Amino acid sequence: MKHIWSTDDILNAAMGRRSFLGGLAALTGGVALAPLLPGLARAADVKAPSGDMEIMAWEGWELTDELADWRKANGVNVAVTAIGNQDDVTIRFRVPNPPPFDLAEYNQGYADLYIDVLKIAKALDRTQIPNYNPENLFDVFYDKPTWYRNGNLYGIPYAWGLNSIVYNPKLMAKPTTYKDLLKPELKGKIAFVDDTLATWPIAARLAGLGDKFPNVTPDEMKAIFDNLNLYRAQSRIVSPTYGDIVSLFVSGEIAALFSGWTGVPVETAKQGVTTEYTIPEEGAGTWCDAWFMPPAVDNPAAAYAFMNMAISPEVQAKVVVRNAAGVVSSKAVPLLPPETRALFDYSDVAGIFKSSPLLGIPPLESDKYATYADWVNAWNEFKAA
Repeated sequence: MKHIWSTDDILNAAMGRRSFLGGLAALTGGVALAPLLPGLARAADVKAPSGDMEIMAWEGWELTDELADWRKANGVNVAVTAIGNQDDVTIRFRVPNPPPFDLAEYNQGYADLYIDVLKIAKALDRTQIPNYNPENLFDVFYDKPTWYRNGNLYGIPYAWGLNSIVYNPKLMAKPTTYKDLLKPELKGKIAFVDDTLATWPIAARLAGLGDKFPNVTPDEMKAIFDNLNLYRAQSRIVSPTYGDIVSLFVSGEIAALFSGWTGVPVETAKQGVTTEYTIPEEGAGTWCDAWFMPPAVDNPAAAYAFMNMAISPEVQAKVVVRNAAGVVSSKAVPLLPPETRALFDYSDVAGIFKSSPLLGIPPLESDKYATYADWVNAWNEFKAA
């Protein structure tokens, strides 16, 4: 039987999710692009920024420090509204008369919802973003369907990373496989975080269904959660936030996070506790955030200039050092300090995204596959176990 969720149902089910400093969605629109070759823009065509602008951004990703000189030189004042979870963005812009924000961030998992269903972002004029070109960006971030479709560019990929095991080397040996988390001595020392886009793809992979996610049948979804329950039985908590996970690592209450990201060790280190990020034999999940322009943009010139600066090599290098993430600009790699550059194999970015492709959320409606509603219901039961 077809299971259909309304947009309100989707948002209400998702409101419990929380994120800390990073990783999760979206886009849409309708303006035709200027008839120029991809990546080519005449400098004289780029409008000068000035005045006030308002953005929605994850904590630590708003470029407050990185663009301080640019703002001062151009007389641009930026007001920031922090994103607690991706649905803060979704709810803000899906209303009939959305507020006049100039930019917001989204995770790739929400691309279809934002572009095709809610239509809450404008198609971009790429002539105003000269840094969006194949010489500056790794190929996996240039004109790919997550951000570019039907001849229109809807988002500017900005930063990326991997979701995998984070562990405390003083409390456990380095895990080489997810099955290491099932060792009896780790019972009650494992944690999950309420981040579905970080957890679901890994769970599908552990059940041998990673190649099918997010399109799996109801029976296959049940098999995925049956297998995931083995890890839930080992876990102390399904934490609502990454901030809480950091606190649990610092207090020594947990030895490992089932699926986290490279920013967690950075945060625990600030509090004197060493944790490490590792990719076991089953691999990792991939995320990528992007900037998009909401429907009621008030200062498009400043918004375009902001996005253009965000993917400049110099700014890219600074922001990923702060957040322990990956750059989308190939020209930024030589500017990274060794410890940040070592987080990812920049010699084979295409290989990373081939082995761990960017994935979306399950279908909103289907006669064949488990829907987003089905997954959320199963996830809520998993958390309540």
